[in-house]
Amino acid sequence: MASVTGSEPTEKPGPADAPGTAEAPGPRRRRQHGGRDRRAQILEAAARVFLRDGFARGSVDTIAAEANVAKQTLYNHFGDRDTLIGCVVELAMDPLAAQFQTVLEETIAAHGGTNLRAQFIDFGRRWVRLMLCDETAALRWRVLADAPLEESLHTALRGIDQEAGIRDVAARLAVLHEGGHLSVDDPDAAARQLRALLIGEAQLASMLGRVDLDDAAIDAIVERGISMFIRAYGRT
Repeated sequence: MASVTGSEPTEKPGPADAPGTAEAPGPRRRRQHGGRDRRAQILEAAARVFLRDGFARGSVDTIAAEANVAKQTLYNHFGDRDTLIGCVVELAMDPLAAQFQTVLEETIAAHGGTNLRAQFIDFGRRWVRLMLCDETAALRWRVLADAPLEESLHTALRGIDQEAGIRDVAARLAVLHEGGHLSVDDPDAAARQLRALLIGEAQLASMLGRVDLDDAAIDAIVERGISMFIRAYGRT
């Protein structure tokens, strides 16, 4: 892919004016891509490049070319590559928080300890689908996979509270423990184990989001995971 220069392109000068000839054209305007916001245009291109090439290899030149903008335009919007990476990480990670809270409130929290296994399976299915099937899933796994190779990813991830969901699950497990529905001495550890049984297994099966899992595969992962969790923490 051809590299993009650091300044906005202009038309080459036209021929000198002559009697009876048309006026030479002025500078060419860059295409606006249907009026979409230029910042969003660059951010979407960066997500595509980092997903395809990885964060270590994805260059500003490639991103600018993918977005069909000058490299200086990219810098005008994001300042530097690390800031752009931080915005891409937010794109991948942040939208999950509100959606996850809704899943938790509509499943385990909504029904207390009644029909516990069924409610945990419902929660598990929706949690796995949220992590694997939303439009940023593959990008999210790329962020996590490349984090050891790219210092700017460490910085960006430190700015995002990735454990908020686990704390919410732990709080719900503590309520179920106090109500006599589960036996959970360490809710934080139990919440992490639940994540490993569901999300960790789904990550492996989907090759970090690169392979789509159908409903049957997701259901099988959730059934196994919840069965193990209930056996470990259910009241006997």
